[in-house]
Formats: sequence, C-alpha cells, structure tokens
Amino acid sequence: MSSHPDAKAVIDKIAEAAPPADPRDIDISAGSALDGLKKVDRTILRLNKLLASPGGLSAFLSTFNYSLYILAYLQSKSPAFSSLATRLLAVIRPACEDAKIPATTLVNNAGAVPPIAALAVLVSKARTTLRLFGLFPLYAWLRTLIMGPKPGADPVLHRIALLQASSYFTYQALENISLLADSGVVSPAFVARLNRGDPKTARLYLWAYRAWLGGVSCDVLRLGREWQLENKRRAVRSQMRADGRAVAEYQDEEDAKFDTRWWTDLMIAGAWLPMALHFSDATGGVPGWNLGWMGICGMVAGSTRVKALWASTA
Repeated sequence: MSSHPDAKAVIDKIAEAAPPADPRDIDISAGSALDGLKKVDRTILRLNKLLASPGGLSAFLSTFNYSLYILAYLQSKSPAFSSLATRLLAVIRPACEDAKIPATTLVNNAGAVPPIAALAVLVSKARTTLRLFGLFPLYAWLRTLIMGPKPGADPVLHRIALLQASSYFTYQALENISLLADSGVVSPAFVARLNRGDPKTARLYLWAYRAWLGGVSCDVLRLGREWQLENKRRAVRSQMRADGRAVAEYQDEEDAKFDTRWWTDLMIAGAWLPMALHFSDATGGVPGWNLGWMGICGMVAGSTRVKALWASTA
C-alpha cells in the first residue's frame, strides 16, 4: 500500500470544508468588469500584432504546439490529472450544492484520443503545411552564400553557413515531398524513384531529419568559431590596454551583448540538438524520449524569439 496520502480523499475534505461561494460576494462592479474587458482587448490586439509580424505566426504556433505536447504528456502520465483539477475547481462551487461537476466528466473513454493531444497533432500538421513555402527564403539564403563571402567576412564562418543552408534546404525539400506524397499530391511512383523503389515516405522523412540534424550541428560549429574569433579580439584589446593604448569606451557594452547573444544561441542549439538526434535515428532514437521532453526542448528553443516578439507588441 502506498505511504502517500490519497489525493482524492484530501480534495474531498477540502471541498466539504469550504463554504459555498455566494455570487453576491463576487465583485461585478462596472469598473472591475470594464478593466477586465480592457485587459482582454489589449491582449487580443497584441496577439494580433504578434501574428502579423514577420515570423510571428510561426513562432506562436511553435510555442503553442510544444506547450500542448507538455500538457498531453502530463495528461497521459497522470490519469488523475483532470480529475484532480476538476475537484479543485469544485471547491469554489456555486451556492447550489447539486451543481458540483463530477470528476468523471473530464475523463476520456478508453481508447479515445485526449483533446489536448488531438489539438497538438492538428497544430503540428498546420506548421508542417506552412513550411511548404519555406523553400523560397532558404533558396534566397543559399543563393547569396554561393556567390561567395562578403569582403572582410571570415571564410570559415561562410563555409559553415553554406553547409547549414544546404542542409536546411535539403531538409525542407524532402519534408515537402513527403507531405505532398502523404496528401496524394505527389504520386507514389515519384517517391519510389527517390527512395530505392519504396513508395512509402518513412525513409524520406528519416533523411529529412538527418539533414535537419546537420543544420542544427552547424549552429554548434558556428558558435565555436565565433567564440574563437571573439577570444582573439579580446586578447588583442587586453594587450592594447596593457601597452597603454586607447580602447573604444563602448567596447565593454559590445562584449556584454555578444556574450548574451552567444549564450542564447547556444541554449537554442542545445535544445534542438536532442530532438534532431532522436528523429534522425532509425533504431529508436534517444533513450527515454517522450512528448514531455520534446515539448520542453521546443519551448526552450522558441522562448527567446517569442519573448522578443511579444515585447515588441507593447
């Protein structure tokens, strides 16, 4: 027998001990209602502005999608999660005792897909569909890089960027073909020609994810090269100070900005890397991988961008 207290019994005791809520005790003054409506109005307008900004829709859907993955994982691991939440809400029950919501109303039938998981799948499909048009900016980026590095640019960073653009372009092309084939737009015969005679798209998706892994890995290489170059620049400035030569006053501020950006980029790359490793492995992926880990990694990777976009809507 478990040594932990029965959560159901504890919640029942709290519910019975709590006095019934009286609607007359709720502040429904015109002022408070108007303030609430204004807050909702401002939030909706800011959300609309975020969605209309460049990359805003993609960033929002990504964050929303990975949040749903986390919730779906929690729901699947804890069948009593919905029941517990319902009973906690029932503590603040209306004056009528018979209006208490049964905990069983939020429990799905056996075999049914939970609504949170179904919504997560729907949003994921929407994101994949929107990425059909992602080849155009990737082509423009790749074309610019093929023309050669800009004057004064580091040749190593340019080669890393060229490899990354090629990897992401390959990933997007293979994902597009797979999605269109699964939707009946591209014929199985065309897929078979690309896939060693196999008309199924599983292998194409696998190679698409491997190309994505290559692109994410390039971020790690880029960050390593940037750190190397920055250390050299800082060593030169330190020597200049030691020699009594003048150094730009704003340089410390620029160093702080570089450090913030570098560590942020490292955090993002570190969040995407295990996900890319998992999906690019044909033998089962990362041990212990689940929707919860995927949701956390996706949230960490996209949080910085969403925060910046949301702050710009204020």
